[in-house]
Amino acid sequence: MNNQNLAYMILNDSARITEAITTGAAWEIWMQVELILLFRQAGIQATREVPYPPPNGNWRLDALAQDNDGRYAIELKVESATNAGAALLVSAQQDMNKIVHYPAPNPGSRWVVAIGYSATARHALQDYANDPAHHSIYHEQNAIGVLVTNV
Repeated sequence: MNNQNLAYMILNDSARITEAITTGAAWEIWMQVELILLFRQAGIQATREVPYPPPNGNWRLDALAQDNDGRYAIELKVESATNAGAALLVSAQQDMNKIVHYPAPNPGSRWVVAIGYSATARHALQDYANDPAHHSIYHEQNAIGVLVTNV
């Protein structure tokens, strides 16, 4: 799996994601579960809420996936009432600082995924991905924007 595969896996589920967003509550937890289900449907082993190694054992990795090509440590941020607009990118950057404390899979990757729906959030994510130094990709479908940053 690569970052493009991950982004399109999420975007191909944009209709369900849009429905989850309209519920207005706790959709980030729903998205964690949905991501695990998407992985499993694709034949990729996955689990959520994996403890970080000491000394950060009280932290949890949102998702850990594994396929024949490697393992993938993933932190997830979604736009919400408390994380709206450009604040989504700020929260994703906090996860980027966090995930460096999770051992880099070899082979594999550490990714931070941010999902936004407002124009402000989508623009912030797109602008971030436009800087090659950020090692990020960004795609949109059905007014859902997905940023995947390789950390």
